[in-house]
Amino acid sequence: MANFQERLVPERSLRLIFLLMAAWDLLGGAVQLVFHSFLFKLKDAVEPTGVLAGRAFSGALFVTAVLYLIAAWHPTRYRFILWLGVFEQLIAICTGVFHGARNDVGWGGLVLPIGVAIALLVLLLLNYPRPLPEEAAVEEGEADVSGGERPPDEK
Repeated sequence: MANFQERLVPERSLRLIFLLMAAWDLLGGAVQLVFHSFLFKLKDAVEPTGVLAGRAFSGALFVTAVLYLIAAWHPTRYRFILWLGVFEQLIAICTGVFHGARNDVGWGGLVLPIGVAIALLVLLLLNYPRPLPEEAAVEEGEADVSGGERPPDEK
């Protein structure tokens, strides 16, 4: 079982992906904190307004960065956090395209964030842990031998 688990989760690649996502979120959080600098400006120097305007600059990316750092410590145990990364990258791509389409941010400022989000998403999906078909069949066979329920048509 341990050997199967080691092959199911490529620990080195997951650790690297978690560290890359943590670094990207830490950079994004830092950019939010130094708002209106050379790293980040709103178009036409307009301050954000509205009831939820402060949410965009809350530093919430630091929370996901900490989760990714914890998961990088033991990727096999915390591999379920990969789904958080998948959703985060999908949301980053969608919001980037949305703000580009509305001309809130110039496309020149969106190429890098959208590109990194796509790259991280591809890395996540390509390295997501999954058993090989023959290993899954062996695992199912071991479960049947150990007294697991079989469907009615196979009895």
